[in-house]
Amino acid sequence: MFCPTCGADSQNPKAYCRRCGEWIPDIRGRAGIAFGGETPQQNVFTGLFINALSAFAALFSAIALYVTYLGTGEAKWSIYVAAASCLCIAGWQASSFIVGLKLRQRLKRMGEDSAPELDSKRRSALGEPDVDSFVSVSSITENTTEFLKQPAAQKRDTQR
Repeated sequence: MFCPTCGADSQNPKAYCRRCGEWIPDIRGRAGIAFGGETPQQNVFTGLFINALSAFAALFSAIALYVTYLGTGEAKWSIYVAAASCLCIAGWQASSFIVGLKLRQRLKRMGEDSAPELDSKRRSALGEPDVDSFVSVSSITENTTEFLKQPAAQKRDTQR
């Protein structure tokens, strides 16, 4: 598969390009856009939005229950438990929102670190690779051909 941004070949779908760092969607398996989006960044943004919305709704519900029933004779214990549960949900969603923000920052830093100019700086710092020390290894086909040629040559020598 080729990267649609830089054209690098041998790329995996649903992964980041090894050359430019852009997300490569799976074009072959695209039946419809999944909930949240195609890229991890879009999925994180959707999660952040849902966490913020549900934290606000739970906090609003808890405040509404306490304001409406606090100190009145018609409030039952179940209303206070429901309000406390709403506060717990709001706290949980707020903490999930903060974790999502940290994840978003980390994804952003990872994208900046995989920029092509940084990759060329790393390569220049390492220098050119030394491939002279590699051993020349013949392929399996070459080994098989050589193996089969030997018995045939031996048969010809014994027939004379």
